Amino acid sequence: MSRTFLLRIWLGFIIIATAGGCSAFNSETADEHAAAAAGPAFSLVIGDNDLTGSAGRQLSEAYIQGITLGELLESSGVAEFSEDGERMVTVNGVSLSPEMVWEIQAGGKTVTNWNSVIMRDQTIVISAKRTEGKDPLQPVILKVSGGSGQPELTHAYVYSFADELTVRSLLKSSGIVGLSENNKRILTVNDYSPLTSEEWKLKVNDKGLLSTGIDMKLRPQDTLELSLVLR
Repeated sequence: MSRTFLLRIWLGFIIIATAGGCSAFNSETADEHAAAAAGPAFSLVIGDNDLTGSAGRQLSEAYIQGITLGELLESSGVAEFSEDGERMVTVNGVSLSPEMVWEIQAGGKTVTNWNSVIMRDQTIVISAKRTEGKDPLQPVILKVSGGSGQPELTHAYVYSFADELTVRSLLKSSGIVGLSENNKRILTVNDYSPLTSEEWKLKVNDKGLLSTGIDMKLRPQDTLELSLVLR
């Protein structure tokens, strides 16, 4: 076997080893950059319900070092603020009834100052609480899904549970649903009337509800969903 042939084999081993080392280094570097780019963990909880959805990814992607709480929530699109910038109106497409307010915790501590700087390793938790009294919040959630046809209707509304609350009474008192004269049929949701090819379908906790179930009693933590679907 010639020295030239042995030399070529030796050079081949060197090239393969070098390429493998570079690949491992590049992989480790990519992992480090990905870890460095990740922002704070985030969750949105209403009672026992987790409504975080994709908001955690949005907030993480919007994070930059030195950003304040208010800047992060607004730039990520996770929260919408009042005109004066002092109050969150919605969080991740969720609105609260007047007797509730949003509470924010960062790193396990309640935060009330929008100018508080958020650290990358903090966990941000937004939840709802009652404005008065020490009783724990007992919410019921009304979700509206406009589907692909009317996505602007998609939103969630949080109300306080009351004794003898039914599907019908929640719809009537919601302020966003218009019922027929006999209160058995949904005519409008946020002033939208379905086309002849559309209708509103009701679900309670992801289970379909027949029209006869409109007087079903609700319980704390229940989710009533109104979905716009094709007939």
